[in-house]
Amino acid sequence: MRLCFTIATPSELHDDHRQNIWKIFEENMRELYVTSSFGWDPNAKKLEMFDPLSRFILIENIPADTGGSDTAESPGRSLLAYTIFRFEREAKEDVAYCYELQVARTSQRLGLGKILTQHLLDIAAHWQMQKVMLTVFKANKSADAFYRSVGFSLDVTSPGYAEDEEGWEDEDEECDYVILSKPVS
Repeated sequence: MRLCFTIATPSELHDDHRQNIWKIFEENMRELYVTSSFGWDPNAKKLEMFDPLSRFILIENIPADTGGSDTAESPGRSLLAYTIFRFEREAKEDVAYCYELQVARTSQRLGLGKILTQHLLDIAAHWQMQKVMLTVFKANKSADAFYRSVGFSLDVTSPGYAEDEEGWEDEDEECDYVILSKPVS
């Protein structure tokens, strides 16, 4: 398998990219949004995802039989995973805020999430951000476990932040998400 990594702004994405980004997001997240306090609003979510300030890291599979061509229009090229982030100011700190990190179901458990996370941390370090932040639904236990396994922890800005981080029992029970972060070294 040959992988292609692309960093792009929304205006640089092809229509196929946009469609596949949305398809993976909807497949992975629709049910979590439907049952969350955010609700399922595809139009609002698309506006957030493809906002001009968003940045994308895409991982695509390039088939071996492309005849040496590996342009974005190469036939058979497929989106395996992506992350969407923005450079923001949170609680007087410059951060790279990860809005999405999605891996297609057929490509999960291959280490692509870890690769995207490391690229995001590298980009944040290059641009002298203090940390990478993200939001995780409490119901998304596998995502929470993944982020904690790669060094993220409960951020002080998270609703119901508790010093001991023993679990969500001590946190705000009314809020259905947490904010995690990882310092950039």
